[in-house]
Amino acid sequence: MTEKPINSTYISTPSRTMEILKHFGIKLRKTYGQNFLIDTNVLKKIANFANINEKDIILEIGSGIGSLTEIIYQHAKKIIAVEIDTSLSGIFSQIFEGYIAEKIFLIKNDAMKLNYSEIADNYGINKCVSNLPYKIAAPILLKILSETQKITDFYVTIQKDIAERILAKPGDKNYNAFSVKLNFYSHFVKSFAISRSCFYPKPYVDSITVHIKRNERFLPNSVLYKINPLILSDILKNYELQISFTQDFFRFVEDCFYHRRKKLINSLSLRGGFYKDNEQKIIRMLEKYGFSEDTRPEEISLEIFLLLFLNIKDEYSYFLKKEDI
Repeated sequence: MTEKPINSTYISTPSRTMEILKHFGIKLRKTYGQNFLIDTNVLKKIANFANINEKDIILEIGSGIGSLTEIIYQHAKKIIAVEIDTSLSGIFSQIFEGYIAEKIFLIKNDAMKLNYSEIADNYGINKCVSNLPYKIAAPILLKILSETQKITDFYVTIQKDIAERILAKPGDKNYNAFSVKLNFYSHFVKSFAISRSCFYPKPYVDSITVHIKRNERFLPNSVLYKINPLILSDILKNYELQISFTQDFFRFVEDCFYHRRKKLINSLSLRGGFYKDNEQKIIRMLEKYGFSEDTRPEEISLEIFLLLFLNIKDEYSYFLKKEDI
């Protein structure tokens, strides 16, 4: 399909973006982390990268004045756009007046306050393609992944420091609790870099567009083979149990990284008596998996965090085969 701008010039050209902002008297808000892409070729590259087709129903977080929307709506079946800034959503509605409620649906709300299970069900969303507002990039990814299994692919443009946490491996300086949580839900596929000069206002760092794909299984294969086969199918079918397990596991991960530069044992001991009571068991488990009591949390993979958690939390210890406890 040949792409055509809504008007004579693409919204994403620098002159058109400035014209729109000036005409409506808009001053972008740092509190919302607003940085508009002003490079049409980069936006077309994002659309191609996302491999959008006429069956895709796209979630776009932070639609702004529609710079990305204008490119991707020509390929997708529908776009569900979310924008918190009422000034920008008003402009967006005017620009896309002929498409609103037919091919483009605008939700004027705070993306962090929405229920993505309901939205994904109501609209049939399967992909998220967004230039994510910097302030909410990390939490919104976790929120959507935690609330719906129907959005399976995320093609998101994020600032470099957030991307480095997504791409971080155990032992990297950027590896933290967010890295572990995101890896629990999903895995990195590929990415490409975008210069800060492609944005207005120009941010302090470059950005990266990444493809993150939701994991098909509730737990990694390396952990699943240690699960008691008699209850495995029940666990994989019990969505409420999966939610409560994930919430408890994430609290454990946060406790582990409470002081990320300290030893794991020391960090946990600062989080309460439960960990002090289980200190020797945790040390034995670390040694069993090839670590020492001097190990720091940033050295540990998702799989080892899961196995530690399953071993010390009595309410989930029945998950494991006896020989793996």
